[in-house]
Order: sequence, then C-alpha cells, then structure tokens
Amino acid sequence: MCGRFNLLDEYDYVAQLFNSRTALQFPARYNIAPGQPVVIIKNQIDVPESQKNRPDMQLVQWGFVADWMKAPPARLILNARAETVLYKPMFRGAIEQNRCIIPASGWYEWKTIKGVKQPFYLRRDMSKSNNSLMGFAGIYSRFMAADGSEIDTMAILTREAVGHVRQVHHRMPCILPQDGFDEWLNGWDVRGRNAIKLCDDENALKQVESIKLYPVSRDVGNSRIDKPYFIDEIELEDAKDMPQKPQDQLSLF
Repeated sequence: MCGRFNLLDEYDYVAQLFNSRTALQFPARYNIAPGQPVVIIKNQIDVPESQKNRPDMQLVQWGFVADWMKAPPARLILNARAETVLYKPMFRGAIEQNRCIIPASGWYEWKTIKGVKQPFYLRRDMSKSNNSLMGFAGIYSRFMAADGSEIDTMAILTREAVGHVRQVHHRMPCILPQDGFDEWLNGWDVRGRNAIKLCDDENALKQVESIKLYPVSRDVGNSRIDKPYFIDEIELEDAKDMPQKPQDQLSLF
C-alpha cells in the first residue's frame, strides 16, 4: 500500500511539470498522512474544448468516498489496486471519468526488522534521473455529505512492487511516465482499460530504476509531526538489515 508520502517541490515547478492552468501555493509537506488535504492534478469537465488539455491543481482529502455513497466508509480508503480498479463498484466510475495525478517527491514504507517497524524513504536518485518529482496515478470523487456540503476525495493506485522496492514492501504506488500524464488525465477519449496500461510491469520497472531507498527516523510514523529531518538517512544498527537490490533488478520473479 501507499500510506504516507511527501511533496517538497516548489508549487510553480509542480504546475509547470504537469502543464497546469493554475498554480496553488502550498508549503513543503514532509509527512502527508491519510485524511489530510493533498494536491492533485485533474482535468476540469466544464471547460472550453481549447483548454481540455490544460489540467488544474486542486486540494482534496486523502481517503476516497464514491459519489454514490450516503456516508463515508468506517475506514479511510487510501488506495485502489490497479489489478481490480476496473471492476470494483467502488472505483469503476472514477477510473473511467475521474482520473487524477498526485504529485509526490517520495513515499514511505515500513519493514519489520527484529520485531520493530522501520520506515524507509523512497525517492528519485538524482544521479539516475533529472527530475525529482513523481506523478502517482489516482482517482477522485466528489461526495455530498449529509449536511449538503461537498467533499472532494481521492485514492492512490497501487500495484505489485517490482525491482528492489520489493525488499521493503510487496506493493508500490503506480508511478506514471511523464509522457503518459495527458493520457491518464484524458477521461473524454481514453477508456479506463487503456489508461490502466500505464501501470503495467514494463512501465513500473522503468520507474523504479531511478528509485533510491534508505531508512529514516521512526518519528515519521506520527502524523502530527511534519519535519525536514524525516527524509534524512539514518544508520541501522546492523548493516545486514538494510534491504539490498537484487542482482537482476529488472526481473519480476
């Protein structure tokens, strides 16, 4: 799953990378947790034809609520599995019309080591990539609460982890290729079954080639704290506890 991530890049750079018509101003977030407001990139339905390829930035709540639901689920729905999102009643409407991109500088995963849950930070290795910012595939929905207020919500798509990411967790967010941003957002012309191919094995392997992972402070588990040191690498007591890249990083099995 993907249950914690961050967004450190400047808002104007985020807008530029995703070709957004708008640029929301937001501070660096080192510890974005479930239920909190997050930035998404989405296409607007009610815009002139000439502007349909220029998405907008919007703040929404992390925790998906389908538009047909009468009340939010008891537990926050943070992720949707790419393998089943086309068929599950909760998501199949959103994957067709309401696809979005979640800008992220990195994400956190926990691995149990000697009975202790140790967080690891996963981000772009800038020696292997010229772009620190990633775009997670997502879906969004507008839910009407009992009091008549409208709440925009989202979920991050995940898939089976590949490459060295598997050493930390068996799932990972679907990281979109930059040349696939427009296709993912195009709910008018691109069907969900075609868009979901951007989450396939071939693309996932390409995306993780530049991912670096390392252990960080366990303080990141506290959603009430948001500090820059959360992304600082720490040393584990025993070096052999550090996940190692498999020799054949491009193998799925």
